[in-house]
This record gives sequence, C-alpha cells and structure tokens, in this order.
Amino acid sequence: MHPRWTAILAIVTAWLAAGTPSRAQERPRLSEEDYGQWESLGATQLSPDGAWLSVEIRRVSEENELRFRALEAESEHVVPFGSQAVFSADGRWAAYRIGLSPDEQENEDAREDVGLLDLRAVTDTTFEGVASFAFSEDGRFLALFRRPREGDGGGDLLIRELAAGTDMALGNVDAYDWSPTGHLMAVIIETASGSGNGVQLYDAGEGTLRSLDRSEGDYRMLTWREDDDDLAVLRSRVDEGFEEDTHVILHWRDVGRTPGPARVFDPGEAEAFPEGMRVAEHRRPRWSEDGGSLFFGIRPRERSTSVPDSAGTEEESAEDDAEVSDVQVWHARDTRIIPMQRAQERRDLERTLLSVWHVDEDRFLQLGTDLMASTAIVPGGRHVTEADDSPYAGDVMFGRVWQDVTVIDVGTGERTPILDRVRYLAGGSPQGRYVLYFRGEDWWAYDIEVGVHNNLTGELDGTFADREYDYPVEQLPPVGFSPAGWVDGDDAVLLRDRFDTWAVSPRGEGGRRLTGGQADNLRHTPVVLDRDQEWFDSREPVYFQLFGERTKQSGFARASLREDGSAFATRGDVERLVLEDAGLARLARAKDAEVYAWVAQRFDDSPDVFVAGPDLSGGRQVTATNPFQDQYAWGRAEVVDFTSRTGVDLQATLLYPAGYEAGRRYPMIVYTYERLSDGLHRYIVPTERSYYNFQVWTQRGYFVLQPDIVYRPREPGVSAVDAVVPAVQRIVNLGMVDPDRVGLVGHSWGGYQATYIPTRTDIFAASVAGAPLTNFLSMMGAVHWRPGLPETGHWETGQARMDVAYWEDFEAHVRNSPAAHIEDLSTPMLMMFGDEDGTVDFRQGVEFYNYARRAGKEFVLLVYPGADHGLRREENQIDYHRRILEWFGHYLQDEPAPEWMSDGLSWLEQKKAAGG
Repeated sequence: MHPRWTAILAIVTAWLAAGTPSRAQERPRLSEEDYGQWESLGATQLSPDGAWLSVEIRRVSEENELRFRALEAESEHVVPFGSQAVFSADGRWAAYRIGLSPDEQENEDAREDVGLLDLRAVTDTTFEGVASFAFSEDGRFLALFRRPREGDGGGDLLIRELAAGTDMALGNVDAYDWSPTGHLMAVIIETASGSGNGVQLYDAGEGTLRSLDRSEGDYRMLTWREDDDDLAVLRSRVDEGFEEDTHVILHWRDVGRTPGPARVFDPGEAEAFPEGMRVAEHRRPRWSEDGGSLFFGIRPRERSTSVPDSAGTEEESAEDDAEVSDVQVWHARDTRIIPMQRAQERRDLERTLLSVWHVDEDRFLQLGTDLMASTAIVPGGRHVTEADDSPYAGDVMFGRVWQDVTVIDVGTGERTPILDRVRYLAGGSPQGRYVLYFRGEDWWAYDIEVGVHNNLTGELDGTFADREYDYPVEQLPPVGFSPAGWVDGDDAVLLRDRFDTWAVSPRGEGGRRLTGGQADNLRHTPVVLDRDQEWFDSREPVYFQLFGERTKQSGFARASLREDGSAFATRGDVERLVLEDAGLARLARAKDAEVYAWVAQRFDDSPDVFVAGPDLSGGRQVTATNPFQDQYAWGRAEVVDFTSRTGVDLQATLLYPAGYEAGRRYPMIVYTYERLSDGLHRYIVPTERSYYNFQVWTQRGYFVLQPDIVYRPREPGVSAVDAVVPAVQRIVNLGMVDPDRVGLVGHSWGGYQATYIPTRTDIFAASVAGAPLTNFLSMMGAVHWRPGLPETGHWETGQARMDVAYWEDFEAHVRNSPAAHIEDLSTPMLMMFGDEDGTVDFRQGVEFYNYARRAGKEFVLLVYPGADHGLRREENQIDYHRRILEWFGHYLQDEPAPEWMSDGLSWLEQKKAAGG
C-alpha cells in the first residue's frame, strides 16, 4: 500500500478507536460560493537535472498560477497567471508565459508577458508584450519575440545571454529558429517595403551577424536538419501571368562554418519540373537522414485572370458584369459532399504533391501523383509511402475506409504497389526497412529490401485484434489502434494485445511476451517518458502503465529488452513497481537524471505529483492541491458489478453523496454514454461551468451512477436499455437509493440514450437530454455541419452502429428511434440544443419538441441561440447547469418547480429577463 493511503488508514483507525463520531456528517456541503477556490492540476515538467518541478495550477475562479518547486530544498516559487514553463538544457533557467488576470482579459489592449526565472538565485525577470520565446539548444541564450504592429514589417527579437544578463536586439524579424546543435540562430527579416527582406544568421556565442540571402521576395519555412547545422528556407518569386507565387529553395550546408552562397533549387530552371506546377509554401521542407535530399511540396498553379487577353466588346463586358447565381450542385456521385468540400476548402488548397531535390546531384523527382492521396516519408528518407483510397470511393463515402499502398524509391522514383484494400497502415521502422500494417487479426511488416510480407503475430499466443470493439466493421482494429512503438534499429517492434506488450521481430521470426498481465487482467501499456523520444532505446528498460480492467487499480512496471544482444530476451520477469487503488498516470523522467514523476488521484483525493528514483519506491508527494477539501463533506467512489439483460458481465461507477449516512435512501442521477467505469478514480472539480458536474450532484445529495454499455449492431437503443436498467436495479436492490427518485442524463450520444431509454421503461422520474439524436430516419440523412461530414458513414459503421441504411432494415431503425416511441414516454424530459449545433442537427430537437407537444408529454426544450454542440459562453454554461439542478431538484427532491418549468415563459417575458 502506498504511504499516503497507509497514513489515511491510520487516521481513520485512530478516530474509530477513540469513538469519535464521523466528521463527514459535521462538515458542510459545498455551495456555489465555495467553487472558485478549487484547483486543477495542469501541465507538469521536470527540469533536465531533476532538481525542479514546474506545476500549472488552474482555479475555477481563473486566479491561476505557475509553481516552481525545488525538489530537494522543498521550497517553492509562485508566478501568478503563469503557464507553459520551459527549462533550459542545463537546468539553470526557466522561462514561462504570464497570462492575463480575469479583469485584464476585458482589456483588448492587454498583452501577455514572458518571465525568466534564475533557478539558482530564485529571482525572476519580466519581459513585457512577448509573443514567443525559445532557449538555444545549449541553454546559454533565450530568444524573446515581440510581434509588430500591422503594416510595420517584422517584429523585434531580443536575444539574452543568460549568465551575463546582456541583450542583443534584432529588428524587422518575421521568424526565427535556433539550430539543433548549439547557439546559431536563423532569422527571416521582413521590412515594410520589402526591400530589406532576407535571411540572416546570428552566432550568439560569437556575437556575429551575417546575411545569408537578401531579396524583395518573402521568405518562409526555416528548416534546420536534425542534429546538424544544415539550413533550408523557401523564397518566393512572382511569375507574371500566374495567381500564386512559386518558391525557390535555398540550402546551406554546415552554415555556421561555411560562409559560402546557398545552393539553389529553381523550379523554372530545374530539369523535369512539371509545367503548370509551383513549389508551394504549405509543406515544410524536410531533410533526409543523410542530408543529401530535401523533400518539399508542389501543387498546380492557376493562370491569372486579372488582365484580359483582349479588350473585348461592349456586349462581352456587359456579360462579364452580369450577376452569377451562387447555386451549389450537389451530385449523388460526390465522394465528399459539397458541405464537406466547403469545410475542407483551405486544406484542399494547401494539398501538395511530395517531391524531392537531391542536392548533391541537383536532381528533381516528383514522388506524389495524386493531391488527394496521403504520402509519408519512411524514416531514413530512402522511401516514401503513398496511400490512395480512390479505388474504394463507394466504401469510403459510407464509413468503410480502405486504401491501396505504394512504396516509392526516393532515388529513382520507382513505384512498387505493396498493399491493396488495407485499413490500418502504421508507418515505417526506424531504419526504414519495414512498413508496418494490420490486416485480418494480425500485424504484418513489408520488407522493402526483399519485397516480402511477414506475418508478425500469426504464430504468437496472443490476440492482437480488439475483440472488445463493438462497432459493426468488416475488420476489427488492432488493440490500441497503433503499435506501442519501435525499438531503435529495425530489430523489434512493441505490439499490444489486450493485457500485454510483446517485442516482435519484423522479419516474422516470432517474439516474446514482455509482460504478464493476462493472469490478473492487468493491462500493460508502454510509456513514452521523454516527449522527444521517437523509438524505445534497447539499452534502457521500458516502463509500462498498468490498469486493472476489473479492479480499476493502476500503477507502473518495467522490463528490460535485451540480454547478450538478443532482441527479445528479458532479464527476468516484468518488475511491478507500484500498483494502487487510485488513478496513477503521467509518468515522466528528467532528461539527464534518474528522477521520475507521476500524478496520483482518486475521486476523493485531489491530483498531486509524486517523485522517486527509477524503481519508483517510496514515492514522495511534492504538491498539495486543494488542501482545504477536508473542511467539507465529501463523497466516495466504488465500482459495482452487474449483468446486462443479455448476460454480459459489466461494471458501473457509483459515486456516493457527500456526507453519506448509512440507512438513508437517497435520490440518484444516472449518467450514460458508452464505457465509463474506467473513470472510477477521476477527481472532479466542482464548477458551474461544467453543466454535468458529478461533484456538484453528489454535494446536492445524489448518488451518481455511470454504467458501462456495450452494443450490438443495429440495436444501439435496445443495447442501452439492456445495460442501464439492470445497472439501476442492481443499485436499488442495495437499499441505498429510493427507486422512485432516479433521474437519467446524457449528452450527444448519451443524450440519445437519455431520450430513448425513457420510451422503453418507466423507472426514471425525470430525464435530461443534451443535444440528442431523436429520429433515426431523418438523422441518417443529416450532416455534421462543422466538418461537412454526411451522417451516413457515422451512422452505419460509427457510433450509431446501425450497419445498414434504414430501407435495408426499417424495423431496426424504428425499434431504436426515440421519436417512433413518443407515445410511450411517461418520463418528464428536459432537452437542450444550440441552434447552430454542427454535430447533431438542431432539427432533431425541434422534431422531438413538436412530437412531444402533439402527444401531450411533459417536455421542455432549452434553445441557446448561436450555440454549437457544446455550450461555450460562460453565461449559457451556468444557466444550463442551474436548470438541470432545478429539474432534478423538483422531480427527485420535491423542490418547488420554477415558472419556466411549470408553465413556460412567453417570448416577451424572456426578452425582458434578458434585458431586451
């Protein structure tokens, strides 16, 4: 047991031994006035040397702060409204953003600042109006950028030498980027007139500045080669007769030591560059691993229409001036419907065809062939994959995504088709030899060098397809949807089954189960400890996140990958480091020290950071969020097992009312979506801006139940009833809940359940449905307006799980449609919609409102003008939150019904209440 829980148990035991009455009954419940002080734990970060920890604290009142804690000295430095801390590479300094207070946010002229903290002296300096900042790679310098006023060209860049405290200022800066090797700074200069535009190189260590290139063109996309001082940039060039600029590519090798002119790729002079194309600014140049090649994007150009070819006749001019209809042509053969094309217009205009410039040979190759296909550079830069879904347009239109994959040789442009009709493509190996993909129920690797496909998991004693996935698809996805990661080199890839991680040979030579989670249903998921980590280091142990599928325990373990050079041997079994009845997550390691940190929380214990050595033993708590919580009554959480009507063993999270007293029967609110029990240990901050706030509900004296739901194809509503009703009965049978005072609530897909379930059962005294699907016939033909996505794909193979169009199984659509059973609704229902909902069409709410009126049901529809699928304006969030409390307060706790609930409000009354 963790020391923290041991201490808590000792205190409770002492109280019981002394005969002290439960303090929970003496403590008050929370009121709205108490919420503002409550804290959430934001981003945390260890300094590279492991001596300091930065912690973002966010409060309901928005009085946020950034805390720097010295781990050994246990001292703390607090920055009001600080965030986004970054440590220098040597761990001596920290820079951070200083945000605006709630009052300052009302001032349009207020600007955020940047702070610099000297971690030795623990003194800080503020730089006003800084838009961005970055430490040099060696940690000696800090760049601070102030944006210009409109029309002034570039902004001001201040470069501070940290130890000396001296500054160097550069003006007219549009963009800057430190080299990955030390203290070279590449800078794009942009002047108001354009005459002084260029690229400059500042050597901060030497204090020298030199011009690399200068022209009236626009410079974009500074790109350093990884771990090297090779530099590339795009420079625009205007070509008369075309709408868009093209670009030339400038390249300097070892720019800090070689002061010579740039190597230039000019598309107007390059052999084999396709006519009617341009080098586009929408894809950042990327280096091959050896630095011999630069990848970039090209796209078609449009001829300019601003200058007519001839003067034209008066009649032609009149025709040109005539009004043109803005009609949209929606064709049934559109793979992407017009709303989707509109939503993706910018992305379409920025699509490029991947191309490569072999610098030393000064040779160009176009690699991509279709703007709509997806290209990816295989690590190492010797090959590229192109995935094309156009052969399966009919399937893609309705949610069944397939693609053909081609491997392209970067040196020759040779194209080799390697896969057809594959869904899950997982990219290349570290050395670029293999392309990983999932087909059927197994992982496969295509060996580019040999040209063969290797089945990696077919002979292994594990199940790598996600059998728990309950969507109606032709092929189950892999567990976790993606590989856990490659080991450096191409010797092994880490793959997951339901409970364990395997190290598997990409050559199809088998593999080894690294962990032992299957025996006790304990999931082992590899943890990436370093945000810059691309591959797992075979010389270092792999850490795993643990999670008990039934117990909801969590923790960490580790295992070694190699012994005596074998890619799959382990030094003994996996080592379980910590496992607790709590939510443990966010494991991280200091970059240059054996210091580890993680976050632990429970429903009744606020999240805090713990630190320890590599074996994670004796974890020491170094933060204390919400220390005032023990002044208030609080609930607790437990997991409850139940069985669905169809015999499936499921679980639910049950939250107890604050100050629960045994022997009383309480009202209960049931919140539904899909699988929710894994959130057992989630700590919930009370706030009115979260309209479905479980903490507030428990403080108001409710049990809160969150049952898991699993689905059968074509039966989403029936499946929900089959899970939720037995879950409620299970809790009622425990004797703690009044069966006549149970409410139901959900949003979106959960809102659908909160609308449908009360038409199939009368066990609920009231229901609240936020933005629900209500009519299964009209909803199938609706559109997700924000992404422009037609509902059909989401309907058949997505969350609705209906598998087929309604005319192929009309009975199933009627059986699972809330609107089709309006006459059976006996539960009072509150429904919420924003009238600009871009996910669930607002008309779903309007339809159900009119059906409920006609059927004479107890029903209220809340419509928030201008609101989307979720409410973003604070006043709307608070309003909906309070109306939910009033709705359940009336129907579950016999509180008087306000006028809006009992009689409604006229338009004029609502305008008057809103101050209109």
